[in-house]
Amino acid sequence: MNCVDLKTSLLGWFGSEFECRSSGDDSLIATLPLLKPNGDPIEIAIESVGDSQWRVSDLGDTHSTLYLAGVDLNDEYVRGEEFLQIVAAHKINDQDEELFFESSTTDLPERIFDFVNGLQSMLALQLTMKPKQEGRDFASVVAKFLAEQHTSFEIPPEEIEGKSGRWRFSFSLNHVRPKETLVKALSTNAPRDAMRLAEQSVFEILDVRAVRDFDAAIVTDDEGSRSDVWTPPVLRIFEEWNIQALPFVGRREKLMELARKYAA
Repeated sequence: MNCVDLKTSLLGWFGSEFECRSSGDDSLIATLPLLKPNGDPIEIAIESVGDSQWRVSDLGDTHSTLYLAGVDLNDEYVRGEEFLQIVAAHKINDQDEELFFESSTTDLPERIFDFVNGLQSMLALQLTMKPKQEGRDFASVVAKFLAEQHTSFEIPPEEIEGKSGRWRFSFSLNHVRPKETLVKALSTNAPRDAMRLAEQSVFEILDVRAVRDFDAAIVTDDEGSRSDVWTPPVLRIFEEWNIQALPFVGRREKLMELARKYAA
């Protein structure tokens, strides 16, 4: 093999792996053979914004991925500062949690690769997160409660497929009724984490609802000192999206009602 052969081989591979589809007038969605840390390909949107001018966007995926991974991009934190440095180094615009740039047709290929390189660097910030210490096994507490109520339930062995990802649920109550209820058991000691867990859970439930018909319930750990964590503003997030929120102690009767509805 010589350099010409290698170049031809690489270009052929890239061309076969590259996918592109129309998303409207003068706009495209390109799926590149360049990967995120989780192995998924990076997708970008390309649309015309004038004569020989193009706007390229990450469709908001980078911010949502980092958020769901627990990466705090507040500029007071180290990773927030690193994120801003990457944005500046690659001349990327960050507006309303969407990353984008504009370019002429001539510069577009080079700018796309520089943009994607920047996205990969940003997404890699989630790999610098320190593993969290094991907390209280609240899911086991809830499982014991369900068993005491003779509830027919299972623990999903795998993450459940949604429209844009796969998400973990604590329980599936589905053995004795035509419509299942997927349950998330949430526990934390920190009010700030409670808000993040609530928003993340709503995102995941809505994502699965886009492709699957089910009821959803959240069981929150409000025993002891955790009673102050799940404040009304946090629980209101679930109510706004018609998701049943059941504090383990504070709404025990409602929780028992749900459990007995699926009694074997």
